[in-house]
Amino acid sequence: MDEIKEKAVAKLLKRLNTDDAELVGELYDESLAKVLDYTNRTALIGNMAMYVKQLTVIAFNRQGAEGESSRTEGGIKADFEVGIPTEIKQGLKRYRLAKVVPF
Repeated sequence: MDEIKEKAVAKLLKRLNTDDAELVGELYDESLAKVLDYTNRTALIGNMAMYVKQLTVIAFNRQGAEGESSRTEGGIKADFEVGIPTEIKQGLKRYRLAKVVPF
């Protein structure tokens, strides 16, 4: 595990109040891949690490609800945003690289 990921996972373990470093590490890796894919980059720059941590927290809290877009239990309806939430996309927009497609 590289130093940046180690520090991030340690902070996330405290924030999420869990001891499962392996799970949090996996969720962090998945969130990192999503952020890099969305921005068309190969490495984090600027404040992108903050958005990776936010996505990791969201993924941790969504456990057990994978694949659902909404749920109703006991008259309470919950809607889930699919993919990267709009709030995080807004923050990542400035880091996106344009793709050039040949004609």
